[in-house]
Amino acid sequence: MVELMDVKDYAQQIAEAIATVVKIDIEIADQQLIRIAGTGRYYKGVGQSMDRQGYVYREVLRTGHQFVIETPGIHPLCGPCKARGNCSEKYEVVSPINVDGKAVGAIGMICFTEAQARLIAENQHSYLIFLTKMAETIALKLKEQEFLAGLVSANRYLNSIIDCLDEELLTTDLDGTILHFNQAAQRLFSTNLLHPSSHLNTLFPPQIASEILAVGKNAEDVIEREVYIETKKNSRHHMLLRALPIEGEDGVKSIAVILRPFDEISRIVNRLTLRDAGYSIDDILGESECMNNIRERAKVVAASKSTVLIRGESGTGKEMLARSIHTLSPRHQGMFMAINCTAIPEALLESELFGYEDGAFTGARKGGKIGKIELANKGTVFLDEIGDMPLFLQAKILRVLQERKIERIGGITASPVDVRIIAATHRNLEEMMARGEFREDLYYRINVIPIHIKPLRERKEDLPLLCKHFIEVYNQQLNKNVHHISEGFRQRLENYSFPGNVRELQNIIEYAMNLATGLTLTEDHLAARLKEGTLSEDLNRFNLERIERETILRCYQATEGGVRGKEKAAKALGIGLATLYRKLARYNIE
Repeated sequence: MVELMDVKDYAQQIAEAIATVVKIDIEIADQQLIRIAGTGRYYKGVGQSMDRQGYVYREVLRTGHQFVIETPGIHPLCGPCKARGNCSEKYEVVSPINVDGKAVGAIGMICFTEAQARLIAENQHSYLIFLTKMAETIALKLKEQEFLAGLVSANRYLNSIIDCLDEELLTTDLDGTILHFNQAAQRLFSTNLLHPSSHLNTLFPPQIASEILAVGKNAEDVIEREVYIETKKNSRHHMLLRALPIEGEDGVKSIAVILRPFDEISRIVNRLTLRDAGYSIDDILGESECMNNIRERAKVVAASKSTVLIRGESGTGKEMLARSIHTLSPRHQGMFMAINCTAIPEALLESELFGYEDGAFTGARKGGKIGKIELANKGTVFLDEIGDMPLFLQAKILRVLQERKIERIGGITASPVDVRIIAATHRNLEEMMARGEFREDLYYRINVIPIHIKPLRERKEDLPLLCKHFIEVYNQQLNKNVHHISEGFRQRLENYSFPGNVRELQNIIEYAMNLATGLTLTEDHLAARLKEGTLSEDLNRFNLERIERETILRCYQATEGGVRGKEKAAKALGIGLATLYRKLARYNIE
């Protein structure tokens, strides 16, 4: 809280002004009875304590009321004073200086001559009002100082908060002159470039500076774009710039510019999505020799930077294996970016992978867009179903693998990128190369470390462990208490071909768990397609669903994939395109 001592110079000016007008000495004391201002014979005592003679002032401070002492030295309040009965003062008027209803000081008017005393006595009411107004003036000054001190404190607090930000923040007026910046911005830019009154043009290229200033013309405008900052250490920083208007009472007054390192954005995105990538190698379940070999190989190759190609039918767990390799690798703190080359339309796949610059094509987002490969810098990119990637994109992926650089759509320069590629496919890439549908040079680039996951029908010894795992999962999710499977249930699974592999087994167990009411899964809990099948493996060959799935799968694999591949497959099978889509979804064919 501000005290009278903090405005002592102002109090002295008030005291001298009053004394000049009324020709009577003035003294002002604070709450601790320290004389902070005085005129005449009290001037030399400024700064000294009034504790031994300020008995009237003490009572004024205690009560918060005015006191008029017409007989100094005789008045009861003067009892403790050493000058009692021999006081040089002839008349005294003291008024409290009240702030928020509390006396924080007192101002006194003291007469030393009979003429001064008669003057005040004859006009006592007027002098009391005058002294009260002077006390209020000092009180207002205290409130003003308190308000200013609050502003200074709030400003310091706000600056401390701003300086705690990791982001670089600066503000500019509507002409581009720098008004304020935090410590992070000061560390990024050299001091000869960034200082109060420097200009945006000294920090950013003219085009970017113009875009920032354009924000000040409309309170609803916000720009967000990537920039490269040349720092004081002659290094180039890849940043995300965001500029937004700061409004005053009558419109936009200034512009805030926020800079954030692109690597930090990647780390944030990765942290938010880490639970999706957090598979360990122990999550790759199976007791068969092939699954044991896969786990051992994954542990060995995880530390490498080389490209991995995972092959296997749909539903065998290719993406889970890729995520496990990423988790084991030195890149586990970086992002795991999964990209399904079939799920993204061919027309959008290039921009999704490589991004684009501002104005690269009609409808492009202002400021451009970062591609998923660039976003995964320092991490792992998983290209699922790479066999369905168009040829022209295969060439760009090859450049990423060979030169470790990426060029956005509409860009004129290539940017370095540090990612590990893990690819996966269910297609026969060798046959596709023979037909000219897959680049041979890319094949040898991605097939550095091949890993093949066998279909579930070729490793039935993994069924017990997988069943146990899925039962435990759905016991928790569905609040069940299943612990066993009947011999009939087990035998049905043993004789089933699992065209959908582990994904289909999970579907079968989930279905059965929903129907189960006791401790054991039985044949009654199986879907119709399993209950109606024969236990004879020979007769199982004639199952129409199985034959239809295998026929559709072989036909679709013979095409180039994508939308055009589906159209060709539908025509070859003699069914409509919509029917083909339904059957692909039904049989889990991707």
